[in-house]
Amino acid sequence: MEEMRNEVPEIDREKLVKDALDLVNVDSPTGRELEVAELYASKLRELGMRVVMQEVETGRKNVVAVLEGDDPEGATIMFNGHLDTSFAASEDPEILKAISPVYPTEPPWGYIKDDWLYGMGAFNMKSALAAYASAVRYIQDKGVKLRGRIMIAGVVGEIEKTQVDRFTGPQYRGYGYGTSYLVSHGGTADVAILGEPTGMRLMTTHSGSCWFKIGLKGQLVHTGHALGVTNTILLMNRIISELESWIPEYQQKYTYMGSKPTVNVGSIEGGWPWRASRTPAFCNLYVDVRFPPPYHFLDIREEMAKFLKRVEQKYGIKADLELYLTDAWAKVDDDEYICESIERAHTQVTGSKLERVYFSWSSDANILTRYGIAAVNYGPSGGPGKETRGTMYIPNLVACAKIYALVAQDIASKKRSEVRRKKQ
Repeated sequence: MEEMRNEVPEIDREKLVKDALDLVNVDSPTGRELEVAELYASKLRELGMRVVMQEVETGRKNVVAVLEGDDPEGATIMFNGHLDTSFAASEDPEILKAISPVYPTEPPWGYIKDDWLYGMGAFNMKSALAAYASAVRYIQDKGVKLRGRIMIAGVVGEIEKTQVDRFTGPQYRGYGYGTSYLVSHGGTADVAILGEPTGMRLMTTHSGSCWFKIGLKGQLVHTGHALGVTNTILLMNRIISELESWIPEYQQKYTYMGSKPTVNVGSIEGGWPWRASRTPAFCNLYVDVRFPPPYHFLDIREEMAKFLKRVEQKYGIKADLELYLTDAWAKVDDDEYICESIERAHTQVTGSKLERVYFSWSSDANILTRYGIAAVNYGPSGGPGKETRGTMYIPNLVACAKIYALVAQDIASKKRSEVRRKKQ
């Protein structure tokens, strides 16, 4: 077993790429993951894994596959990945074009050109799902006897989306929706890898997020009688201008690991575009504020409330504040065993030093860590000098699958006590 872990695994590149392409060719935006879940489940069953489909809600199922070891004290490693994509492959072509120039506008949704896989979900993160399967295939083909367990979890609703106001329904239920169900219904492990597109860099920590709705109410009158009536959209413009000045102050205060937290004005809505002959009775601004460990959601709400108080004192504008989404940060110490295992495997396969990164985007690692699982992000993405949405560099993907195979063998050969150094 030790000798096998010291050799670089031979991964079936053709099968890996086919699995990834098959998954990309299924349109699976948030809320419509069932077809790709069933396809992925069938591929994992072919590997001899025991597969359970968790119905999170009607038409949405998690895929939970397990390869069992023979020691009750053996460690469990989870490979976790989301089945949903940020947008639909069948989205309006103009929207797709604005995201990335590589997306096809009609089926098939994925294609191969030279060393690249293209299509919705190729980057985030169906290629990683295929790499998980390739790692298990290698272990099965080699006849490796496991002490512990390997679990693959394909989950629904990870994409950063949430219900708000009139926007309700399964297509808006993301931000860890599937993984929250997974871990509260038996899907647990000692350690976990999420193959988000980190470019084969290790991310042990990522930011948290608060989404705020800033609301103003106004007087609804006809344009002909609007002289002297305060316009709520123009008032909101003053808030936005003040926000631009406030953001650098916030970023300086909450800088973490040399990275400034991002603040994004994501949306503004006010009045009726179909009836511009009326002053707007309301105007709402929607803002995403990222923040690092160790801060709490209410720390960030306090910052936003202080900002609005400042606006009120300066302009006399009193706005309503609603915190409508809270997404936690994730953090795992660098000396956790899973980090060491990934570092050894990365060096063995690539011959290069493992780079560690911190990003402002979210992942389901925040949910897993809060359930006592040492969860990190490490996955494939673009190749040298090219990381574009909708692209996957195949040599990068193959190398990543080899690393997953090595780490899976390593963790599943250990006792639980050997891989759990800290309580999460």
